[in-house]
Amino acid sequence: MFGLVYMSAADVMVLVRSLPAEEVIDLGRMVDEWTADMVDQKFEVAVNDGVFDAMAADALREFQAGATVPLNEVLDDAHIS
Repeated sequence: MFGLVYMSAADVMVLVRSLPAEEVIDLGRMVDEWTADMVDQKFEVAVNDGVFDAMAADALREFQAGATVPLNEVLDDAHIS
């Protein structure tokens, strides 16, 4: 079996550049999926830990106070200050 060897990102890139284009594309897809899974897990932990509760409460207060701007006006730069 293979032993565990430390490689820097630069070392890995040297090896990646030696791969055929199809394998580089497949590797990119795998890294994208892996990265997306990590982001999803971090977001789920943050939600479960209540990280966004204060922001949601602030947003509801602003909405109830009429202190919000319709999205189309923001996108049209009508109310950006």
